[in-house]
Amino acid sequence: MKLERLATMTGFMRHGMTLRDFFQETVRCNVPGLPYVDEHDHIIGRISIRDVYKCIAVPDNILRIADAMGDGDQMSNLDMPEMKALEIMTTPVENYLLEKIPTVSPSSTVVKALALMEVHNSSYIFLIEDGQYKGVVTRMIIAKRMLECVLEMERKKGISQ
Repeated sequence: MKLERLATMTGFMRHGMTLRDFFQETVRCNVPGLPYVDEHDHIIGRISIRDVYKCIAVPDNILRIADAMGDGDQMSNLDMPEMKALEIMTTPVENYLLEKIPTVSPSSTVVKALALMEVHNSSYIFLIEDGQYKGVVTRMIIAKRMLECVLEMERKKGISQ
């Protein structure tokens, strides 16, 4: 299973774009991260939804007490009010720029992609060939394709679940 068949093409994030732009594109493409490009459209980093949430909603001091946190009204002072969400959406994406960019060639194997995702603690990897962005592959896209392969094999054998 080659990665090029699993790629999702996305837009880029660039200077001047906001978190709202980022969220709109990640939701549209159903991916957890997007490439960030310079003025020459060279990928120089990435924006990750996990890291954005970590910065805006789940700081390290909350992580230390996460298991002990209660639910409901007693924790409402830690919740993100809608007005704060509106304000956050106007912040520039470059505030959340990550410089480590996990990449592989579109002709790489799924195993290599999964291994590199693990090394980079990421749920996605960018496909780059000759300096050109060819899309993103996520763990969920791989899982979906694996399931489709199994279902197709079962269908061919006349096995139904």
